Amino acid sequence: MNQTAAALDVQGEHQPPFSNHPGLRQAFSQGRMTLGVITPLEGFSGPVPALADHVGLIQQAERAGFASVWVRDVPLLDPTFGDTGQVFDTWAYLGHLAATTERISLGTSSVVLPLHHPLDTAKAASSIDHLSGGRFLLGVATGDRPVEFPAYGVDYESRGERFRDSVAYLRTVTENRFPTVSSPLGTMQGTDLLPKPTHGRLPVFMTGRGRQEIEWIAEHTDGWLYYTPPLQQQALNVKRWRELTHRDEGAFKPFNQATYLDLSENPTAEPSPVHQGISVGREPLLELLHAWQDIGIDQLMLNFKQSRRPVREVIDELAQYVLPHFPPGGQADATADTA
Repeated sequence: MNQTAAALDVQGEHQPPFSNHPGLRQAFSQGRMTLGVITPLEGFSGPVPALADHVGLIQQAERAGFASVWVRDVPLLDPTFGDTGQVFDTWAYLGHLAATTERISLGTSSVVLPLHHPLDTAKAASSIDHLSGGRFLLGVATGDRPVEFPAYGVDYESRGERFRDSVAYLRTVTENRFPTVSSPLGTMQGTDLLPKPTHGRLPVFMTGRGRQEIEWIAEHTDGWLYYTPPLQQQALNVKRWRELTHRDEGAFKPFNQATYLDLSENPTAEPSPVHQGISVGREPLLELLHAWQDIGIDQLMLNFKQSRRPVREVIDELAQYVLPHFPPGGQADATADTA
């Protein structure tokens, strides 16, 4: 037994500043774009992945220099809608990844808040934050699969309001000791939620619009996870986000873009569209990545579902030719410090 290990500050009595959150520092580097991956790390047709060596691929992505890995929250199989993510329960999977990775930030993309009680989400998220050494990023969403809501007894049409109530509840119980809560989702008084987050609060990232006004998103979350519209449209989205989050005044709330990638074996293959992304060779891809960086994307989150090549080969190629241009935040900061 290790007698010298520091006790965990589960009550939040001596938390380091939020600006030092390891997950944020690894995932982002102001002024530079980083790259992340979305689980599962494989190409597959239909809704259900094979999950062969799924943890080994995430460990390979960490060694290659990806800044973060984002885990899905898809409770039920809807054969008519997209895919089932990594299949496993979000929190059980993140607990396993916390134990089998060392540096890579661990995020959710995203927890469907209206389907879960905010107390359960808060406790699970804060637990992963501790178990990963502060590497956790909480992506949240309202949900876009109507079939899931009746199974939980939740009204689909009211999900936007329930989402706002959930964010407020989650913030209150994770950022205060023995809080008083009066919410449509429950009340609390004279009791407390443990553990508290490692750095005062959880980094909360909104996915899409989620039936919310962008002003609300900018005020109540720490970052935005968005899709892949045309470059000029995305540039306007980023510009508006920067204005609302006061980036010019020194505030930093990241803007992430999720993109499906099919990396061609031909390194010069020109881009062609696939569902919510592109099929492209590495040389045009590098040009496109720099263009996304130039408009202010803080992290590009790659989804490999459309990949026609083994993703292990794709990660190796990206590690050699692409990732050195977009290192994780910690590596980029270290390079800047020693330059």
